[in-house]
Parts: sequence; structure tokens; C-alpha cells
Amino acid sequence: MKKILALWAVPRSTSTAFETMMRERGDFVVLDEPFGLYYYYSEEKKCDRYTDGEIKKSNNFQPLFQSIIDKAQSQKVFMKDMAYYIYDRADRTFLSHFDNTFLIRHPAKALPSLFARWPDFSLLEASYAEIYQLFEATKSYLGKVPPLIDSDDLVHKPEATVKAYCEAVGIPFMPQALKWESKVRPEVIQWEGGWHNEVQSSQGFKPREKKDYVRIEDNEHLKQAYEYCLPYYEKLYEQRLRVV
Repeated sequence: MKKILALWAVPRSTSTAFETMMRERGDFVVLDEPFGLYYYYSEEKKCDRYTDGEIKKSNNFQPLFQSIIDKAQSQKVFMKDMAYYIYDRADRTFLSHFDNTFLIRHPAKALPSLFARWPDFSLLEASYAEIYQLFEATKSYLGKVPPLIDSDDLVHKPEATVKAYCEAVGIPFMPQALKWESKVRPEVIQWEGGWHNEVQSSQGFKPREKKDYVRIEDNEHLKQAYEYCLPYYEKLYEQRLRVV
């Protein structure tokens, strides 16, 4: 079995743009948040946020996990997923099936964007503590720091950041994959609320236009979430892949 190249992310971190770039490469089968089906649409679901989808036994953790492993038997697989879906399942056996990599974004930028879609988001859904736990578990398992990139590096220095990522995981850098066609992408799960409208209208990595989000200092929920998430982000940021 080939190991699955996994990108674990926090929400609103440019992760779907990174996934789009991996599709543009053409040398991986790309999976979009498969463990989200376990988290929201399985008999073992962890959250009742979404009530519109069908609950399926095949979305339970073990059959879903096995289906991902099966895909990697004869082909290279890349998977983008949220850390909070599975951080509590990530024992050494789980980690051994993946080349685990990570994507973070400063909570001052990610949290207002998340709040615009989920004003009731939980600290778990913000996922900073969870991605830190998953990162540390991976580091302990590997005995070294796993590849971690920051969203600001990705959008401001896309070529250098993606090249560093490719070198870290041992795949060829394909500069042509940094650009893509603006189009509707049915392969990306469309969670309620237009989560991926920006990437579908994009043509590559670029800084997001500033939006009229609620300011952190003007909202108590955002303020508390920011104070909780920031220390985890800062500890992770110090261990990111450095690009110039």
C-alpha cells in the first residue's frame, strides 16, 4: 500500500485552494474532507450541525477509513481534511497509514471568516487545539517535525511554499499546477453556506480580499476564541517550513 498524503488543516486556511492545486498536478487521486462524512453524516456522528444529509453506516469511522486505505492500494492518494474530525482517533496505527502534513492560518484571519459562516462555532470546530494535538502526535510518532505550512506563506509566496512542501514530502514540484481555471468544482463537498465560493472563482493562490467581517474586539465569542487559539497557532508557527 502506498501511504496517503494527508493535509490536516484548520477551517478557513486556504486548504481547498491547496487541494485544487493537487488536483491540477494530475498525479494523485484527490479526496476532499472524507472524514467530514464520519463527523457529520455517520451513525457515529460527533455533531448535529448538519441535518439535511443522509446518515450512512458506510460513513462510520472504520468502513470509511478502510475505503480510503483501499483507494491507496494501487494509486497515489492525496487527502485534505480538518484536524478536528479525527484528532481523537489518531493513534500510531492510524498515523502509520499517512504522510501527515499540516496547514495553519493566523486566527486573527481565520476566525472572523469562520464566524461569518458559523457564528456559533465551537472551539473544537476552530480546530487549533486539535491540530496542535495531531501535530504533536505525528511528531512523536515520526521522531521529527512533520511538514507544516502557513496560509500567509502560501498566498504571498506560493511557488516557494509549494516547492518547499513538495521537497519535504518527496514529490516533484509542478509549477504549472499553481494556476487553474475558474469554474464550479463538483468534486468539492459543498457544505451549507457557500464555503468554497472563493476557490471556485479563483485562478491560483493569492491574498484574499478584505471583507467586512465582524472584528474580533467587537464580539465576545470571537475574542474568547482568539485568546484560546492564538497560543496553539504560535507554537505551530514556530515549526513551519521556512520560505524566502
